[in-house]
Amino acid sequence: MRQAKSHAIFNAAIDVFSERGFEKATMDEIAAKAKVAKGTIYYHFNSKEELFVFLVDEGTKLLGESVLSKLPQTATATEQLRVIVREQLEFFQNYSDFCIIILREAWGEDTRQREFRRMLVHYVRAIQGIVENGIACGEFATSDPETAAWSIFGGISIRAIHHIFTRSTINLVEFAPALAEQIITGLATSHQAGEP
Repeated sequence: MRQAKSHAIFNAAIDVFSERGFEKATMDEIAAKAKVAKGTIYYHFNSKEELFVFLVDEGTKLLGESVLSKLPQTATATEQLRVIVREQLEFFQNYSDFCIIILREAWGEDTRQREFRRMLVHYVRAIQGIVENGIACGEFATSDPETAAWSIFGGISIRAIHHIFTRSTINLVEFAPALAEQIITGLATSHQAGEP
């Protein structure tokens, strides 16, 4: 697919899927928004389902690359989680329609939704690894790093989607310090959380 058309289709699909949801979105709408013939889309994607899976796969890879590439490798787990919070919020600030797609489409039982969650696993496992390192170093006391990782991802995502839907003019990244503190305090040992 030529780069310009590919980019136009990708952006149009994000817009239409975020506005209408997967079920209501049509290939006609995507083609019209991308200013390409519907046949052009079908030349590259056999179905709306295939286009959606491609979109989500590319979006989740971009999320992982955008966030995880910013992690300082020599930082503590606490410092790395602060970066995760800030960079995921920054990503959703820049790709708010993709944030809507994630929260609208990711949770359910059909094949598409299971595939979507599978694509998120690599990113969430990276967060889990940070939590596990924090436990090993005594920074965190949680006994379930997998649940902690999904909760961190979900908490950041929910904060972002609330911000997007309320159409706040505040930059989403401004919420990062307070949100990071909530997450880190929840993971910290009782002594580090300020308890006796």
